[in-house]
Amino acid sequence: MDDNLYREELMEIYKHPSNKGVLTNPSVSVHKYNPLCGDEINLQLSIENNKIKDVRYNGSACMISLVSSSLLSDYIKGKTLNDMQKITQDDVLKIIGLNLTTSRIKCATLVLDALQDAVKSHNS
Repeated sequence: MDDNLYREELMEIYKHPSNKGVLTNPSVSVHKYNPLCGDEINLQLSIENNKIKDVRYNGSACMISLVSSSLLSDYIKGKTLNDMQKITQDDVLKIIGLNLTTSRIKCATLVLDALQDAVKSHNS
């Protein structure tokens, strides 16, 4: 895919992100903060029968963090908590498809950190 088309696609995701908002009665809710850039995210999961039924996130975050949250939230719907324990930083970077500098990887994976904490919190 040509870089300009891809950038336009990412801008569309940034302007109209999937799953942004708040769940009324989440099974688990996690807040994460990235002190390096100031990104904050609240991730909420609705879990039934060990599967993610619904997901929402909100907060104040940069474009990379927001796009990553949107794409990952789409990806995890319907997946089991066991599947979520296996998602790695590399998986997230493949899902968003960007070559990021080391400092920006933390922006992209903030939602993954929240997801991992949410799964641990729900399982404990």
